[in-house]
Amino acid sequence: MSPAPFPSRDLSMGLAVLRDGITSGDIAERVDFAPGVSLIADAPLDVGGTWRSPAGRLLELDISMAGRGNWIALHMALDLPDLADIAFIGFGCTGVGPTQQIIRPCLRSGLDDGGFVDCFLDRHILTRTDAIPHVDALHVPTCRTLPETAPWRELLLFLPTEPLRWHLHDLRMFAA
Repeated sequence: MSPAPFPSRDLSMGLAVLRDGITSGDIAERVDFAPGVSLIADAPLDVGGTWRSPAGRLLELDISMAGRGNWIALHMALDLPDLADIAFIGFGCTGVGPTQQIIRPCLRSGLDDGGFVDCFLDRHILTRTDAIPHVDALHVPTCRTLPETAPWRELLLFLPTEPLRWHLHDLRMFAA
């Protein structure tokens, strides 16, 4: 008798929608790729470009910037408001890019007063020409600024504020 498979659930249903569909469009200051999955940019960046979600992959981004701004991020809403019984929350991804660029992952938690708190993960994603896996996690008990409960949470991937070509092949989030 084989052991039962490890139970898992997708913490972001929007990623499942992207993984299973085929869509494309133009890059703008805000682009909603799927429910709970968006690209949001600082307006002064004056972003442009194109995106696609081909069969079996998440996103292929080709982003240009005509201005100067402070941030641009891929936002993924999480179905994970309570962290009381969770020791680790993290993600694994794989993707490629024609040049090396740094992407900063962050767990953002909403606050009851309408604000939010950001907890940056320790390891940055480095885009490369070969698809290597990247895995990182936060140890919840030692993240002092991470609230145990929150009205909402999302994983953010802060992209460089310079032109970017990145094919995000897969991204999975986990909590244990």
